Amino acid sequence: MTQTTVTIELTPSEEFHGLKARPFSLTPDLRFTFQSHSHAQAMEQIGQALKRREGLVVVTGEVGTGKTMLCRALLDTFETRTFLSVILDPLLTVEDLLHQVLTDFGLISARDRSLPPAPLTEIARHDLVATLQKFLASLVPLNAHAVIMIDEAQHLTGPVLEQVRLLSNFETDSAKLLQIVLVGQPNLDILLQRPDMRQLNQRVARRCELEPLSSAEVSEYIDRRLLVASEDPSASTGERNLDLSSATPMVHVAPAAAALVATISGGIPRLVNTLCDRALEAAYEARSHVVDRKAVLIAADRLRLPVPAQRWSRGRRLTAALVLLVAALAAWWWSERRTSPPATPPPAVAPAPPPVAEAPAVSTPPPSVETPAAVPAPSPTPSTPAPQGPTPSVQAPAPASASVASTATAPTAVRYEITAASFRTEERAMGVAGSLENAGLPVEARLDATGQWYRVVVGPFASMEEARAAQERLVDRGFSGTRIYSP
Repeated sequence: MTQTTVTIELTPSEEFHGLKARPFSLTPDLRFTFQSHSHAQAMEQIGQALKRREGLVVVTGEVGTGKTMLCRALLDTFETRTFLSVILDPLLTVEDLLHQVLTDFGLISARDRSLPPAPLTEIARHDLVATLQKFLASLVPLNAHAVIMIDEAQHLTGPVLEQVRLLSNFETDSAKLLQIVLVGQPNLDILLQRPDMRQLNQRVARRCELEPLSSAEVSEYIDRRLLVASEDPSASTGERNLDLSSATPMVHVAPAAAALVATISGGIPRLVNTLCDRALEAAYEARSHVVDRKAVLIAADRLRLPVPAQRWSRGRRLTAALVLLVAALAAWWWSERRTSPPATPPPAVAPAPPPVAEAPAVSTPPPSVETPAAVPAPSPTPSTPAPQGPTPSVQAPAPASASVASTATAPTAVRYEITAASFRTEERAMGVAGSLENAGLPVEARLDATGQWYRVVVGPFASMEEARAAQERLVDRGFSGTRIYSP
């Protein structure tokens, strides 16, 4: 494939940071290829499928996870004996598909797009398919390959998918003559699981899924792009494996800032690029070559990206726990001091023993006749006013019944949930649920009443307005046909 190099002028912020190229451009430049764990696995799986002549391969991934970059990297690895047809427009007809494939393989000349296409009859379709089949048979003695790669395949119509199924039937006794790679968003799997697509779904020989970058991979991803952008592009154009050991970029992203980028972006490479691009501008405005957390927060605000609540570190959690414990003990001590009656009576009871101690003074030694008079002296003690002190506190529990009655009339809140998707396997459902959770949505995967499907449920929400707002976010992420309900 012929590639055209277009010179892009650097922005003032990129020049200020000493960069030679745009590090966070959204174009699929192979110099910036980053082999994450997920991308490396997908490359290996697709490479094995092509070597083994497996017929149909499906690659899925969330919006912005690097599917286009993966396709470009795959094209770069194909051998010279590989005939390739890349379909970038999924909104095509069966006629467009056949003409595009035959044109890419060099079997027919490109059609004049300015002329209206003539309707494709069954005879004309048969001729196109027969021409393709003869070409594929001629590749067998040459040990050559023919591959069709369709991007954004989740938008393919039913007739086009049926034609893809028919093309996948071209084979010899030992291998497939034509290999097809379908690349799309996660709802491509939902499309293939429809009952009318079961024949095509059964022909899928291998499935690969691109996952978002982990927090550690986001930091490595940012560092690599800054290193590549710090090199002279004229000396490294077309090279994927650059020697970056001596590269020292002037600009640096602080570890805390990289962790915040990972949290806000959810590990989606496209969001990482746009967020870091704006963060470089914020650091330039502060005349700093260090992109810190403040610069990332400014970038997120300019892009209207929500910033999830940050988890506290272990030290901060322990400090907060100690503060809460001390506050609770202080509140308990103060409440006990104010409400417990025994706190004040002891001083009043304490003087009671002295009269008992003074009784012997009344029965002074000499007059033995007066000793009986000493007996009436203790008579004041039976009247003991001390027991009368606690008696008022016995009536205190009476008001408690009012609080019990008031809690019995609490209204029951109405909740709303959204069914985003359903899958046969728990692993697939958990994967989609994890991607939605990374996007900041409350989500869980649960088994439905039939016990055969795992539903991805978003919610609950306290109001219908919140549920509809979440539903719009799901539509933006490619989840159409969602339903709001109240369990």
